Amino acid sequence: MFYRSADRTALIQVFRASEPELSPLDAVKQASTHLRGGTRGYEEISVGPVSGVPGAAQLVYQYDSEESRGVRRGVERVLLAADGAKWVVLTAGPAAEWQVTQDHHAAALAAFRPTG
Repeated sequence: MFYRSADRTALIQVFRASEPELSPLDAVKQASTHLRGGTRGYEEISVGPVSGVPGAAQLVYQYDSEESRGVRRGVERVLLAADGAKWVVLTAGPAAEWQVTQDHHAAALAAFRPTG
């Protein structure tokens, strides 16, 4: 699933992780390494396990984005389904609107029911 706002400044993606051998933490660390190598202005803000959510890990980052008309900040969470499949919920938007992005991410996570 891929949603982009009408003005293209923000996005939400939900997809199944394609690296079954990686733990959720290793998956977000790998995502950070990949972004660092090819994304203009990339900065890792935080990466690690998600408190209170067993098996989940999260990456918060920002980068230069023409679509967001400046700096775009994103949050990528990798979750485990009951069958062990890994799912990714990624939300991003203008850094100046970080609270809105966090609200959208929380709503996406609340509605998402991974079934594997």
